[in-house]
This record gives sequence, C-alpha cells and structure tokens, in this order.
Amino acid sequence: MVVSIPLSLPRRVLAAANELRVGVHDKALLSIRPGVPNLSQTRPLQTRSPIASRRLPHQATSTSTLRHARTFATGLTARAAEKRPENSLRPTLSDLPDKVDVSVGPAGRLSKVIPARSGSKITTRVGSSYAGTHTFSWMSPPSNVLIVKKARDHRATKAMSRIIKHIRSAYPTLNIILERQVIDSNDGDLATSHPELISADPDDKSLLAQKTDFVITLGGDGSILHVSSLFDRDAVPPVLSFSMGTLGFLLPYDISGYKQAVEDMVQGNVSLLLRMRLRQTSHREDGETFCQVQDQRQEGGCYDVHLMNEVTLHRGREPHMTKIDAYVDGQHLTQAISDGLIIATPTGSTAYSLSAGGPIVHPSVQSLVLTPICPRSLSFRTVLLPSDSVIQLKISDDSRSPAELTVDGRVSKLLQPGEYLQVSMSPFPIPCVSRKWSDPRPPPPSLTSSSSSSEVVGPGEKYSDRGEDDWVRDINTLLKFNASFGGRGTLSGNGGFEEDED
Repeated sequence: MVVSIPLSLPRRVLAAANELRVGVHDKALLSIRPGVPNLSQTRPLQTRSPIASRRLPHQATSTSTLRHARTFATGLTARAAEKRPENSLRPTLSDLPDKVDVSVGPAGRLSKVIPARSGSKITTRVGSSYAGTHTFSWMSPPSNVLIVKKARDHRATKAMSRIIKHIRSAYPTLNIILERQVIDSNDGDLATSHPELISADPDDKSLLAQKTDFVITLGGDGSILHVSSLFDRDAVPPVLSFSMGTLGFLLPYDISGYKQAVEDMVQGNVSLLLRMRLRQTSHREDGETFCQVQDQRQEGGCYDVHLMNEVTLHRGREPHMTKIDAYVDGQHLTQAISDGLIIATPTGSTAYSLSAGGPIVHPSVQSLVLTPICPRSLSFRTVLLPSDSVIQLKISDDSRSPAELTVDGRVSKLLQPGEYLQVSMSPFPIPCVSRKWSDPRPPPPSLTSSSSSSEVVGPGEKYSDRGEDDWVRDINTLLKFNASFGGRGTLSGNGGFEEDED
C-alpha cells in the first residue's frame, strides 16, 4: 500500500517525511502527489526524493520539523490501516471447521426397508431407480453456510443483506461464506458492514465442498445450476432455494418466509429431494481423457465433471449437420445425423431436452434421457435409458465438422472427429430442500394388498407417503402443462380454460 501526502504541507515537512521512509502497512512508502490522499491512485517513491534533492543549504531539517513529519506519518499510518481493504483481515476458507455429518434416508414405505445413511457426503447408489423425497437430520449443529445470489440483481442483493443480518443475529456461531466476486463488488456495502464474512475463490472448489454444510440461493433456477457448477467435482450440500428469478420451477420457498425457512434448515426440520446428476468425461480417439486447464488435477489427469441438467453435443457455428455415433454400454445404438444430441437428467428433461421434443420425467425416476436435436431421420425419437447405463457419443470419423460440447449451458470445448464423451449417473445428487411432510395419517393401503380399491386415497386427496411433492403442481402452474388455447378465457393447467367473470 502506498499513501499520498497533500502538497499543502510545508516542503520541509515533506522532505523530512521522505527521508524517514515511513512504512505504511508492510513495505509501502510515502508518496508525494498533489491533491488529497488517494489510496487507489498512488505510486512508490524513487530511491531519492526530487524535493529532498533540491533542498537548499539554509533549509536544513530541524528537530521540530522531523517531529512534525513523524507525527504526520503516524496519523497517516493509522488512517491507512482504517482504509485497508477488508479482505486482508478476513478469515479464510481453510480456517473454518469441516462440515458436519448428516443422516439421510428414504421417506415413506422405503424407510422400513432401506435404513438411513450417515456421513458428511450425501450420495445416491448408482443404478438406483428411485431418488424421491428423503428424510434429513444433522448429526451435530451446522457451522458453515454458503450464500449464492443472482448476479446484478438489486432484489437479490437486498434479500441477501437481510438474510446475513438475520443469521448474524439469530445464529451467531454460523459462519457465512460468499463468493469473492460478490464481496469485491461491495454489493450492499458488505465489505465494510460485515468484515466477518468469508470469501471463496472460484478455484476453491475442493475446499468449498469440504467446508460447506448447506447452501442458500437467492435467484432463479440458474442459481441452482451455478451451485452445481461450484460443486462439480464432489458431493453437494443441501440447497435451500428462494424464488427470486424468472420461473422458479426448482424453488419451493418464497423469500418472504426466509426466517422460518432458515430456522427449519438449521434445526433439520426439512426433507430433501435428491435430484440426480450426470458424470461426464471427454476422451481422445485413443481413450485418453482431456479437459480444460481448470479441470486438470495437480497430480495429472482430469477431474470428472458432475452436472445437473444436460450434456449437449451441437454443431455450433458450423453450417453442416454433425454425425454422432451413440453407444450404450459399449453397444452401438445409432448414428445420428442431426444438429446434435442431448443427454439429460430427469431434472433437465424440462429444460433444453423438452424444447427439442423430449419427454417430461419426474425427478424421482432416475434415468438418462437421450434426445436428438433436429434429426434428419423422422423416426429418431427420444430414448429413456436406465440410470446405470453408460453412454458414449463419438464424433464420427467421416463427420464434416467438429461438435461443440456444452455442460449445463456453458461452452466447454470442441470435439473433433474421432473424439468422444462418456456420460453416466453421478453418485452425487443435488439435495434440494423442501418442506417436511408432517401428515399424521398412516400410509394408504396398497392396491396389491387384500384391501379393496375403495380404501385407497381418492382422486384429489393430497397424500403421498414419499413426502410433500410440489412437482405435479408446478408443471401445471409454472410450465402450463397441457394448457389449451383459451381464446378470451383464462388458460388453465389441465387442458381446459375458464371463462372470465363479469
């Protein structure tokens, strides 16, 4: 740090200050510049001060002048310390305690068959066909929370400030982690008003996964995708999402109830919907993996990339259709001549895959969705594959152009003819927090039991032994599933419309 001195002071004082070479925060020196002190626009001194070198013989530095200079420099040092960037005083991510263990198990009837598992990582057995709602509890109180907000959004910034103040007041032992760019941008004057906040760099992915107990997102569905990218090498902690974006299909909580939602999260009074993710690797023609610099391991090789929505191979800017050979468990399925192919998760089935003509898949049904993009063949339809399948998409050797690989909407790399990607189910799902189901009634009898069908819960009666499930409601209210064109009437969600009342 370099500190400026206004030139309104006597020149003898300035010369004496330069002779003292006063240190301000480490090895910084005083710099004589016109105007008022400005910590961001200063430069280090030359070896000899121009003013000191022009000092006349009769302007010898007196003891009082030196004392004046020392006093002035001491004041500058104190003021410089006050103006020092807050990031230099903040605790670091590595100083935090490791995340605590949690207990997660299936809800409903499966809880009697499959016991809950405890540990610091929330995982799913690869090949399992059921994700669904799971019970959740903390083995010990959580210590660290990561808050992620929608970029350049004023409402999200204000909501983040309110939540930070609430957590600091109600849960003072809970450490708050923010992304470095959020703190550096000084949104809501965070750097000065909350010096205890911990910043996380984009390269701290492994450390972030080791320290974060749960995540709070403020934004839209893209905020959850961003969280998935922050934990694209390891397990994801529980994600408590508040809807402040455009759609909010994945977000069960409204920001107005943030206090109760945070309390339920800290106390473990919630359930989790384990949304399946995919694991993706890229390979040369000889099978060697390759990746971008940020995904390279220090010891060599590449990290597997874990993603939430879809992997896409697309022709990109090329005018020609691509030729892609699709393999399932090592067997050749087809050669797709099209604009590209999509491999989506059940959660991603309502995103790009749906726009390309793919089916809607409930997030509890773990599977891989293979959807073509504008295929040349009219008989090429979407294929739904088991969750333990391994899919390989290879750019055909006779393809006229490479294909662009995108992961959750982010451009990753170009695949040349002969290169391929491999996709399988990830053991690390996205644990999305939902409200805990507290219906005291016993589970309804099954149709396969000796009970008659009349004893089963009737249509329209809200009950699910898997827990509360907002998915059916959301595809009607948010995605307008099977909504008709209603003329002057109001669109309804189930194929009809309601007439406007007078």
